[in-house]
Amino acid sequence: MNRESLLVIATLVVVTGAVTTLALTGAVSDPSEPETAADVEHTGHVSLAEITISADEVTGGTATLAVDTYLEHRGDPVTNVTVVHRATDTKTGLVEDTTERDVETLTDGDEVVVTDTVSVPRKSSYEIETFVYRNGTRTESTSHTVDGVDALTPAYAATDVEFHRFGGDAGGSPADIPAIGYSIDSTTTDTATLEVSSYLTNTGDNAERDLKLEVNARQAASNVIADSATVELSTIKPGKTASPTVGLEVPQGYDYYLDAILWRDGTIVRTNRAAANLGPGSLSVNETASETGLEVSDFASSSDAYDEAADSSTETDSDAAREDASAESSGDGTPGFGIAVTAVAVLATIALARRFQ
Repeated sequence: MNRESLLVIATLVVVTGAVTTLALTGAVSDPSEPETAADVEHTGHVSLAEITISADEVTGGTATLAVDTYLEHRGDPVTNVTVVHRATDTKTGLVEDTTERDVETLTDGDEVVVTDTVSVPRKSSYEIETFVYRNGTRTESTSHTVDGVDALTPAYAATDVEFHRFGGDAGGSPADIPAIGYSIDSTTTDTATLEVSSYLTNTGDNAERDLKLEVNARQAASNVIADSATVELSTIKPGKTASPTVGLEVPQGYDYYLDAILWRDGTIVRTNRAAANLGPGSLSVNETASETGLEVSDFASSSDAYDEAADSSTETDSDAAREDASAESSGDGTPGFGIAVTAVAVLATIALARRFQ
């Protein structure tokens, strides 16, 4: 073999060894794969995109908050994902509720909404913390603060009917007009009959029904209810105002609070108050009542007055009977000696005289 052949063979051996070494170390990519294959994410990933919180069910003592968790998914399917919510009272630091929800396998590479609820007392303010776990390991978390939970309206008290608020409208109504007004329908020496009207407006989009209004005349200095009346309300259409009227008979010479109470199915849903000055004072709903020289007898019901009259009559009759009995039993004013006793004594004396003759 000549020298040229040996050199060719040696060159081929060196080149082949170098190419093999480069291929084994990955320096030369497989022509069947794109050069960006190393950058492709093969492991699935889930991230926390957004949290929204809204009121769900509200009772007198508890508020249930709906928490929507938006999860963003990328890559291969992801399993064993859990979302945890924790509600903590910001004033006491006590944990009021904790919920946990498992998430089904994420495969579509889209945004997924996971809905859950937490229940807290209808008071205070709360920090709602949200944690995302994967295979038992916390991967992400966030928190939101919710204030004014006590202002949420319970379902039983939900109504769009309100005592009308005057002022600030297109008509330029004075803002100090009360939603309760009265006029004096008639009077006697001792009493006044008031005609009390209330203004109730449906501020919602649906008709309101099954409502009734109670109106009390409360004597300002004593809080004694002098008279009360209740009226059933007809259906109030959206945007309309009802003006129910009741009559109240109260003693003259006193100042009163007119308390209006709106009821639905045995539950108070709205209240309002106005003042009626029938006495020497100048009462308003924002002022303390002045002393008016209260006479409780003025506010006694007719049955009470009858009982008092009967007691007085009984007492008088008893006194008269005792006086008559005393007069009969003692003509000379000496207890125990009346006409009958004197006659008996005379007869006994005559009998004794005849016996000794």
